[in-house]
Amino acid sequence: EYLFELGVARGVISLPAPRMLALGAPTAESAESANIFTQIVVEPEIVLVSRDLFVSGHYSHAVQEAYKAVEKFVAEKSCKTDLSGTTLMELVFSPKAPLLSWTEQRSQSEKDEQAGYHRIYSGVMLGIRNPIIHEFNWVQEPDVALELLALAQHLLRKGKLTTARL
Repeated sequence: EYLFELGVARGVISLPAPRMLALGAPTAESAESANIFTQIVVEPEIVLVSRDLFVSGHYSHAVQEAYKAVEKFVAEKSCKTDLSGTTLMELVFSPKAPLLSWTEQRSQSEKDEQAGYHRIYSGVMLGIRNPIIHEFNWVQEPDVALELLALAQHLLRKGKLTTARL
């Protein structure tokens, strides 16, 4: 069946009608995972980009989009939209001269917090976001996806608490 035909230079190009992705009927396990998702993942930026993907069983893509949302938030808040991934996080959360920080870094605990989250943000870009982008179906289990989505949400929330030191 054809959606429409287009006459071009005395010829006719017939384009096939688009096909819909056939998703299986929801199972009890996927319904339970979807319910857990709605209880755990509540930050609008994460929900918007990952809920439908997660509920339809596209766990890897849901996680990918969540980490891209974290990355986008950090880039925009730090005014470093020309950078991405580990490079962005290394610069923005650098313990020595952070563009975004949580404190004035006066005490050792405040310095440790900055250094620790610097490593976490950089680490998730390297160890989670990059493999998900470059590997097909890197996350296949809903439980693993929920754990990674919860971490992305935590990082987004933590990022919202930063002060820009531009």
